[in-house]
Amino acid sequence: MFRMDCVVSRENTIGVNSVDREQLRKYIDENLLTKQEAMEITGQRLQAFDQAVSTRRLKPFYDHGEGRSRVRLYLKSEVEEYARQVQERRNRLKNKK
Repeated sequence: MFRMDCVVSRENTIGVNSVDREQLRKYIDENLLTKQEAMEITGQRLQAFDQAVSTRRLKPFYDHGEGRSRVRLYLKSEVEEYARQVQERRNRLKNKK
């Protein structure tokens, strides 16, 4: 699991040493997804994915900014679990036909 030890500099900003930066990058690469990456895993189109987020069936792990500069990242494990739920719903609907 990622552990980040921060230090406070003279300017009262939090700094991260280079080893921690690499650990953080590795954690992000392995565990966080962009919207497009999450949509690929769930197999959803934009409208369905956005609806899942707006109804809070899928929640961003990180959400910052507004409008076009908004950044949302999703936990891979949560997206994979949600994708399983989506597939189960599709299978149930398919079997009803």
